[in-house]
Amino acid sequence: MKQLLKKTLCFSTIYYTLAIIAFSTIMLISHTDESSLALDPSRILYIYLFCLSFATANVILKHTNMQAVAKWILHLILTVAGAYMFIILPADLESSSGNFMGLMIILALYVVGVLLTLLFSVRIKRAMREDAEIKKNSKAK
Repeated sequence: MKQLLKKTLCFSTIYYTLAIIAFSTIMLISHTDESSLALDPSRILYIYLFCLSFATANVILKHTNMQAVAKWILHLILTVAGAYMFIILPADLESSSGNFMGLMIILALYVVGVLLTLLFSVRIKRAMREDAEIKKNSKAK
């Protein structure tokens, strides 16, 4: 349990650093008024809370002994709920349709991310399997 907590905090800090760099870069590119470039403390807290939620979801996905379907469902719930609570709701969108649209964008990004992750993991596993077969065949000669 202590190891899972350490991994969660470590990954959340890495995600947070990357998110702040990305967010700051986007703000720098899109704003011309320098006074609007500062991140307010509540926004910084919300970004960290989302990163903590995402890190928790990833640690559960990779480092627990649950069934695969349960891990993926929990990952989906933690990621999307975290994004909704800590990114969409604090953005104070003007209508409930804006919140719904934000949720749909988050879900679309989640699906793209999962598909890319699965594609890369399949390719990596295939390359490792082929490498192991080549080594095995070279030792047999």
